[in-house]
Amino acid sequence: MLKMRKWLLLAGVLAALSGGLVHADLDLNDFDDDSMRDMDDANKDLGPVLGARNAEAALADTQVIQNVLKETEAYFAKKGGTDDAVKIAQQGEASLAAVVAALGKNDFDTAAAAARDTAKNCRTCHDLYKPLTK
Repeated sequence: MLKMRKWLLLAGVLAALSGGLVHADLDLNDFDDDSMRDMDDANKDLGPVLGARNAEAALADTQVIQNVLKETEAYFAKKGGTDDAVKIAQQGEASLAAVVAALGKNDFDTAAAAARDTAKNCRTCHDLYKPLTK
């Protein structure tokens, strides 16, 4: 069993590395890093405010994240050849819609689960596109 886990881990690392190499030559110098930092801050804040059952702050965070995801989707759609990034942004938007819907029902547990999905979604895109240096 341990040997199988090592192989699966190795396969995952190789997949992540190969995915990152596919986009290593993509020029992202015109990408808005400030908005990405705003989204990262909102993502980091979202979990704790959901834990505190602060729907107002959670909705403000989701709005920031949603705005940046829409910008990101448009950026990569215009860039071309980055269909996976467009799809990842759309999936993030769907996760955020689930957060908002759950908040509308005062279901903070479901909102928190959807927020975690959103954060995982962001990490997926960063694994593929975030440049090591810029």
